[in-house]
Amino acid sequence: MSLREVAAAGPLRGGVRQAGVVIALLLTGIGVARGQEPRYPQTTFEPVSAYGASQNAVFANTFWWTMGILALVIVLTLYAAWRFRERPDSPEPEHIHGNTVLEIAWTLIPAVIVVLIAIPTIRTIFENQRDAPADALRVEVVGHQWWWEFRYPEQGLVTANQLYLPVGRPIDLRLHSADVIHSFWIPRIGGKRDVNPQAKAHEGEQPSFNRISFTVDSAGFYPGQCAEYCGDSHAIMRMSVVAVAPAEFDGWVAAMRRGDAAGGAPQAAGAQPVAQVSQLTVPTPTGAAQAPPTQATPAQPAVAPAAGPGLDLGALPSPTGIGSAVRPPVSDAAWAEAGRRVFLSKTCTACHAIQGTTAVGAIGPNLTRVGARPDIGAGAVDNELENLVRWIRDPQSVKPGALMPGAQKPGGNFPPTGLSEAEIQAVARYLLSLR
Repeated sequence: MSLREVAAAGPLRGGVRQAGVVIALLLTGIGVARGQEPRYPQTTFEPVSAYGASQNAVFANTFWWTMGILALVIVLTLYAAWRFRERPDSPEPEHIHGNTVLEIAWTLIPAVIVVLIAIPTIRTIFENQRDAPADALRVEVVGHQWWWEFRYPEQGLVTANQLYLPVGRPIDLRLHSADVIHSFWIPRIGGKRDVNPQAKAHEGEQPSFNRISFTVDSAGFYPGQCAEYCGDSHAIMRMSVVAVAPAEFDGWVAAMRRGDAAGGAPQAAGAQPVAQVSQLTVPTPTGAAQAPPTQATPAQPAVAPAAGPGLDLGALPSPTGIGSAVRPPVSDAAWAEAGRRVFLSKTCTACHAIQGTTAVGAIGPNLTRVGARPDIGAGAVDNELENLVRWIRDPQSVKPGALMPGAQKPGGNFPPTGLSEAEIQAVARYLLSLR
């Protein structure tokens, strides 16, 4: 109902309608809390861990005490307004100094209510600060501007923005920041926890960090985000937990360890040589190939590229020209292999790592199996070819303040990568192939 409609309805009728809206919203919240409408992926009313359920119980306890006090105050206010309202020819009310019994009562009752709220709250705080069990899976969570790094020291793995966890096993998260203060929050797992920069530890001391211990009860995909303002792209610093069965988690670990180990095999003997050109040809949005804007080298036959991993950037057929044969389309495998060679030969490896390759950079997100992730840039855009090409070309156009350099623009104190449009297309296809 609009404000204009409320005004036209009059104060009483408009107030009743507004009260109806508020009651409807409350009932909607209760319905979500009871699991009737699980339409909100970041609801806190359907926790999937005892850690989150205990926090919900504390909030519920405080909420119902508050609602009881509110109802009592409203009832007493309405009674007093009606009972002692002004009437015609009514005498002046009697002036009284106070009522000792009443004053003691309204001092003791709130004190008792505060105690009834404080006891479960303190108990829950101590329960949630206990050390994790010895068999807990330890994961180090590192906040960066503006993405999340997840390190699995027992498995020797590092990934970014997507946290894989086994259902039913205790989890021990150890959180710290690489730059400014962040806040880790997966609503359906539990409450927020500050992610602070680590103070320099003295000799013999362990570095400080915050911790969260919990056990995920149900398999599923649980999104979250940074809950502490941390700069330009704070709102685009998202992450997710993927909770899976223990066997599936073991399979994920094995796949991460393999990484791209299968790529880069030597070219098969006897492969047909291909013509050399200055760069790859860039596909149009419809998928058809178009020639690069540069002048094609004449007098070279158009030969299809050899399938498999022997492809170089300069080893694609010359653009079709007058009198030349029609060129067959370049396969996805050829694009991906070309992109792999570009990635490993350019400055990409200074910041990024991919398991199974010579790329071991640790400044930016680890890109092992990045093609299987649902989004790019910690939730900035969906993980699709067009978005990935745009990200590699100009990250700041997708995520303001991104510390990654683009093809023509610097970023994060790094110079531009200098990648051509064809190289960008090839690298994007390679990264999407990492599944």
